[in-house]
Amino acid sequence: MHGALTRNECAACHRPSAEKGKCQAKTASHWVLVRTEPELCYGCHARKDQSKAVHTAVRQGSCLSCHEAHASNYAGLVNDSREKLCFACHEAEPATKAVRHAPAAEGRCLDCHDPHGGNLPNAIKAESGIAFCQRCHDAKAPTGKGTPGPAYRIDLSKPVVHAALKRTDCLGCHEGGHAGENLKLLKKSAIELCYGCHERKDRSRYPHGAVLVGDCVVCHDPHSSTAPKLLRKATAQETCFLCHQDDLTGRKVVHAPVKKGCDQCHDPHGGPNRFGLKAQGKEACYKCHKPVDAGKVKHAALERYGCTGCHDPHGTANGALLPKRVNDLCATCHERERDGRHVTAIVASGHPVGGNLKDPRRPGHELSCASCHDPHGSDNPVLFYFGASSMEMCDGCHGDKSGKHPELKNLVSRARPQGLAPTGAGSGGPAPGAGGDGAGVAP
Repeated sequence: MHGALTRNECAACHRPSAEKGKCQAKTASHWVLVRTEPELCYGCHARKDQSKAVHTAVRQGSCLSCHEAHASNYAGLVNDSREKLCFACHEAEPATKAVRHAPAAEGRCLDCHDPHGGNLPNAIKAESGIAFCQRCHDAKAPTGKGTPGPAYRIDLSKPVVHAALKRTDCLGCHEGGHAGENLKLLKKSAIELCYGCHERKDRSRYPHGAVLVGDCVVCHDPHSSTAPKLLRKATAQETCFLCHQDDLTGRKVVHAPVKKGCDQCHDPHGGPNRFGLKAQGKEACYKCHKPVDAGKVKHAALERYGCTGCHDPHGTANGALLPKRVNDLCATCHERERDGRHVTAIVASGHPVGGNLKDPRRPGHELSCASCHDPHGSDNPVLFYFGASSMEMCDGCHGDKSGKHPELKNLVSRARPQGLAPTGAGSGGPAPGAGGDGAGVAP
């Protein structure tokens, strides 16, 4: 109810008159207003027509276009619910637009606009564009019914803030109206919007899948982040694992560069090589590792498949990033040599390889295929570490027998763990072909 009416101060607005007025009552035949609208209203209420952007109805002095003079069912004496009031004069945003701003769609115009006017265009209620939007979209803004969900809130207190928000406000990227054609009221599709400022990343030979489909925000937060380059997660690995399988957690051995980040070897946007690798094949590994294929005799697997033919570039449960134990790995290609019998025809059971025997020349390593053969390359036949023949190769552990290398001593005793009887035919030693532990392959 109008305050003057509750105080029975009808005469504050009306007076009886011989003139014909639009106000009538039983106590007089004619009543007129003491002053005309809007000056009558401004006799008690503060003026509303002094701001830079004045509501048209207020500028025309038509207070009663929106308010009842005496009583109403709605706060502020408005003559209809606020969800309907504005639409009596203003056209609703066309429903044909794909995305509508929630307050506009729900008729909550006064969440954003001052109904009388303000100093900003369209009577927006804010000192600045960002502050205005943050009233609802800040991570710390009030929650509850009718407020934005977590996906529509931002935290600009984080240490890394998108530079665009420092140059302009939210309207640099989002529609300032009530509806638009793109998700989250973006002015353009997300990819076109990003490329409006950033260099295109989708023109390489092998672009990253997310880049190809224009989903920059899968990896980058468009507003703020705790990580450099606005990454979604604290580290490059965590960001990559939003889509890619985590093949590091729980691994016994992790490739050192991967600990620093996937971007050590991969370009996150794509590049001239498959999988976004910054270099291809062995050359990628040789950026950090010393080349291992300089020998005259080269391991065919290394030539054919590169380092990843035998090594996992990310992480494994075995030494030297091998996906399997040494002997099992070698047997994937050299099946016929799995049992070690290829080594000698002298002992019926063949030369023991693996089991609980130790490599006499490499302390801490199990006896394996890599104890005799260099898995990368060699100047000797059959990838032997040294020796022009199989017998000369044997001298490396069993001592010089030819007189050509007197410096070579018998080291066989080092191969037997303490308490183990000598191995050989009928000795009850370890079974030929038992797998090694994969604990490294370098001589």
